[in-house]
Amino acid sequence: MAALKLSAQEKQSLTTRGYSLETRSIGSGSYANVYKAKTANGADRAVKIIDCTKVSTDYRERFLPRELYALKKLNHRFITKVFETFLVSNRMFMVMELATGGDLLDILKENEGPLENSKSQIIFRQIAEALKYMHSEGIVHRDLKCQNILMFSNKKVAKITDFGFARTAYLHSTGRRLLTLTACGTVGYVSPELLSGLPFDSMASDCWSLGVVLYVMSTTKLPFSQHHQRRKQLTKRYKLPERLHNDCKDIIKKLLEPTVSDRLKMDQVLQHQWISQVVV
Repeated sequence: MAALKLSAQEKQSLTTRGYSLETRSIGSGSYANVYKAKTANGADRAVKIIDCTKVSTDYRERFLPRELYALKKLNHRFITKVFETFLVSNRMFMVMELATGGDLLDILKENEGPLENSKSQIIFRQIAEALKYMHSEGIVHRDLKCQNILMFSNKKVAKITDFGFARTAYLHSTGRRLLTLTACGTVGYVSPELLSGLPFDSMASDCWSLGVVLYVMSTTKLPFSQHHQRRKQLTKRYKLPERLHNDCKDIIKKLLEPTVSDRLKMDQVLQHQWISQVVV
């Protein structure tokens, strides 16, 4: 990965705020890179730098403001903390907690297989609490997946991250729940209603994605292949291993329910017998 090149203005802005950055990125995307940094008192941070000259007008005018709104509004122990954001020239800087344990996919790779039931219960409960909180605050994530769940505290604490597709779930003027036509998210994790091309409820779609995350934690595979994905979703063509705890199977089935009105909502998820007694 190419070394970071900062303008004099960017260097000055970081120095004024007390940050020193390492020049090699620890993560990268098509328009953003993440770097490890230290504060003036030596605390570790991650700094995501978005190159606004490389993003689309739609992202710059719609999605980035929504992300910044979500980051400002949300404050939860299982959501990656963003300490501050600031714009210098054409680059947006986001200063965040540094995830020392990688993401959830990294945990599965290290484990060389599915997580044991007790560990899955704890991690899933943490993710579910964060998503329930988001929905209670009127925010939908719209890109929940294993790569957007970071691990902290010796890989024992899971936190949701990356709010690039997040938005409000309600119309401010009336409080009415919004339906959306925006096809966002990641193939393999998106709901059948999103793939239908019709307006859909993003909260219910988040719950579907949560079910996919649990399925991956339990099997290390996605439940549906991309070939005829929606047809397989609607006919529930996926397999659950016999070894899985029956309650775990039950919550997966109720989250991967193609009929939206029958799918678990987040308050029901947290009340489910598989995780209702789990303390995190």
